[in-house]
Amino acid sequence: MKRLTGMVTAILILLLVYVFQKVSYAGLANVVLPESLSISHPYKVFIFNRTIRLIINDGACMLLIWSLFGQMKYLRAAFVVFLIELLIMLPIYFIIKLNLEGASEISSPLLSQIHRIIVNPLLMIILIVGFYYQKITADIRA
Repeated sequence: MKRLTGMVTAILILLLVYVFQKVSYAGLANVVLPESLSISHPYKVFIFNRTIRLIINDGACMLLIWSLFGQMKYLRAAFVVFLIELLIMLPIYFIIKLNLEGASEISSPLLSQIHRIIVNPLLMIILIVGFYYQKITADIRA
């Protein structure tokens, strides 16, 4: 029951993030933050919003991975992928996106695909499929 609750919660979070993808997390943060710390520059807003979306999406996917597999080795691998996304891939995406196109919502076809891979939970979903494949092939061999 606990695993089913985790799966439902994770899927619900992913759906809500998708449905409310136009929500400005920076705007919500500005309500709480003092004016001296407000996030107002378009580049800062863009970076803040995309980073928060990545964290929420990948956090929900890690909950889903934990609920599906229930083993720390899978969660550790997912966390490593998350750190690579957050610390390496996302900053590179920001540098390219902001230097070429600015903070616009519309991206060129190439950057749009990169955005989908990094900010959306595509890498984590591919990871889940890989974990299932690994588990199935290990069960077949056993």
